[in-house]
Amino acid sequence: MDRKLEEDYKVSLDEKWASPEDFATLFQYFWYRDFPLDQKAIGARRADWTIHIGIAIRNIADLIGLVPRFESGSRKDVILRSTVGDEIAIEWEWKDTWQEELHKLKNHKVRSNIEGIERPLKYAVLITYTPTEGIANVYNKVAETWGKAEWPLLLILIDFERFRQYTSRRKFKNIQLSVFDKSHRRELRTTPALPWEVSGTRWAIEHIGLWK
Repeated sequence: MDRKLEEDYKVSLDEKWASPEDFATLFQYFWYRDFPLDQKAIGARRADWTIHIGIAIRNIADLIGLVPRFESGSRKDVILRSTVGDEIAIEWEWKDTWQEELHKLKNHKVRSNIEGIERPLKYAVLITYTPTEGIANVYNKVAETWGKAEWPLLLILIDFERFRQYTSRRKFKNIQLSVFDKSHRRELRTTPALPWEVSGTRWAIEHIGLWK
């Protein structure tokens, strides 16, 4: 590509493009798609959920026109890049050791394709899990850690209860979607984590065997 033409394509994203709210909505819908668990298939393990999230993020990147770079940028789980560099840094963690991932997101060194110009991320995303009784504790720890961060954080928190019948030993309950900016938490919404618990959908009907 001609050098000048290449430079002309290095234009920053519109401020409203690919907002945390957009990402949260897309994640919710792709989380339900090709869900690796149902009444009969209960063997989904940690690796299956990791792959499931990775596919969801790849699909989100495709829809919003960004390039996903997995295990990039000081080994973040994934960086979504535009023509001018890093835009969204994403980490996900199965265990309760997510604090390390949070620090990595807060201290991310942003790659810029425009020489001499330093840019912040649009935002970071942390996807993690907690027992239902631990939700408030997670919020408090995230708010404490994220204070004075340079960019917002979208927290996708999936709560669960212990459930021996599932291979993962976890029965997911809800997806809690929040945005942290400095020390403030803004709740976006809470939605069922299991697709068949979304009322009025074909998934709910299929789950009880009434879909024709």
